[in-house]
Amino acid sequence: MAEAYPIEPSNPFDDTMTAALTCGVCHCDFDSGHRRPIILPRCGHTFCRICVKELATIGDIMCPSCRAKYPNTEVDDLPINFNIQCLAASPASLNNTSAAAKQVEEEGTKCTEHSLRLSFWCSSCEVAACGECLFEEHPKSSHQICRIQEVIHQVKEKAEILSTENSTEVVKRLAEAVVRSLLDISDLQEAAYLQHETARLNRNAYAAKDLASITSVFEKAKEIRERVSNLNYAEKEESQKPRMLSVIATRPAIMALSDNGCLAKVLVEKTGIHVHALQSASTAYSVAIKLGILTSCLNKDAPVTFLDIKAGERKLGRIYITLDGKMRRAQQFIALCLGTLGPSYKGTKFDGVSEKDLPGEYIRGGDYQGRGGLGGEALMDNLEWGGSWSKPKKAGQVCGVGGELERKFGSLFAVCLRDDPKDTFRSPFGQVTKGLDVLEVATRHKPFNVVHISDCGVLIPFQSEELQL
Repeated sequence: MAEAYPIEPSNPFDDTMTAALTCGVCHCDFDSGHRRPIILPRCGHTFCRICVKELATIGDIMCPSCRAKYPNTEVDDLPINFNIQCLAASPASLNNTSAAAKQVEEEGTKCTEHSLRLSFWCSSCEVAACGECLFEEHPKSSHQICRIQEVIHQVKEKAEILSTENSTEVVKRLAEAVVRSLLDISDLQEAAYLQHETARLNRNAYAAKDLASITSVFEKAKEIRERVSNLNYAEKEESQKPRMLSVIATRPAIMALSDNGCLAKVLVEKTGIHVHALQSASTAYSVAIKLGILTSCLNKDAPVTFLDIKAGERKLGRIYITLDGKMRRAQQFIALCLGTLGPSYKGTKFDGVSEKDLPGEYIRGGDYQGRGGLGGEALMDNLEWGGSWSKPKKAGQVCGVGGELERKFGSLFAVCLRDDPKDTFRSPFGQVTKGLDVLEVATRHKPFNVVHISDCGVLIPFQSEELQL
């Protein structure tokens, strides 16, 4: 299809008014002089006097819009559309028509042959046309003609759909490429480690003098041999890959590097890629991937985060939370799970349980400032609260805390443990999709003040089903 001419977004009323006050052939403004609006009485369409005269010079006048014929008709005998003329002359119309006048002068919007506005589109020939072109090259009886504005809107809609589809496909492909890259990096780190261990093993074998030391060297050699056979994940048979993911999960973490130089641990686990909260760059690493590449693979509509829960040193388990990606509270929650804005939920304690053993019971957390639930200042402004955001309490719901003091407590969150359809949360922004039982155990732990988030981050699920266990 030929290039569609861009237009600035405008008010629909202004578009309608502009169309009514300009000639449909030359797209010049009507006035009370040479371009007086002349109405064709049989069909009711209106064009400027100059264009109607042009039509008369090539024979009987024919309406450019509907092809109605006016044989043996003089231009001076045709009536003036005084309603349109009055509107065109009124001050209120000046602002509406000035934009159209400017568009007419834009380069590339005029017919090179007739110097008239390219106002029509011939679908049969797939070219733009002016009013004169319709008569000479695109007879309506055999060509499909429509206004170019209609084509622009159609192309815009198709472009938006295609752009969305492309974006979804690109993210999917990127995620798949990232998985392959991480697995290759894991192989690279593992190979470097095994090379170091093999050299050390050779020295130990040379120095061994008794049966115990020789046996130890032999067992270590078998272990290294097994780990060497697990290298080159990409070359394994599809049936072997799920088992290999379990093996890779036992290897040292890959590191992701943020723009400020901090590092995030990246683990390839059974359910997908787990990107953990950022930490200072004190950990030794040989290869790192940019954190931004990983976060761009997150599902924009429903990103998934995770929280690892401990009571003291005792591991209670992990919970996964799917967020409403369109909400600012969800974006802030991701930032606090990763620490990309500075603070993170890592190491923060749960400060209490409300409505204990009653409908609507919920557990509170998120005070990264360590003030026992009196901290947790918001990292973002304009967080959602109340109104249309309110929803009945439902088990697994994750909601914001703060109300009118949302800035002071904007990073605090609550997780509902029991349904209560008679009460509401003012700003739910996510749902626990796995591990709600972990929080139920946490609420019963004594002492409760040792229950905390030991680690947190985001999950990039595997796209390929065969990689999931």
